Amino acid sequence: MIIEIWTKKKYSANEETAFLGRLGRAGLKAGAARLSRLYRVDSALGRAEVEKLASGLLADPITENYSLVPGKTGFGGGWRVEVWLKDSVTDVVGESVKEAITGVLGKDPGAVRFGHAYYVACDSAVKLKHAVSKTLVNEIVNKFGIEKI
Repeated sequence: MIIEIWTKKKYSANEETAFLGRLGRAGLKAGAARLSRLYRVDSALGRAEVEKLASGLLADPITENYSLVPGKTGFGGGWRVEVWLKDSVTDVVGESVKEAITGVLGKDPGAVRFGHAYYVACDSAVKLKHAVSKTLVNEIVNKFGIEKI
């Protein structure tokens, strides 16, 4: 299951502006953006347990929202980019979250991987892919996908 966490709109202007600046320096003119963190928890945890993790461990209820359905951030139109470490690369954030989950639930959650999702309003998937390759990923250690939303 994937847990997606993003900053509430009220608090997200600085991170979105900085991200749009990075894309602009890579040659992509984008109108809007939103960023989120992704946690892929590969286990047989029940929905109530995953809700507890999302709301009580991974998200700050004052400044962040979460969803158990990726892509439900409220960002309308554009593209969604997911960036993950390749499976062959050690994920220290994922390992830390795995230990925290074990501490909270008393169960070993199996594998936990950490990634990011970027939502971008722009007119060209080709230019977006170029900007992502230039600014967001190291293709030796990362894998990414782009989808229209």
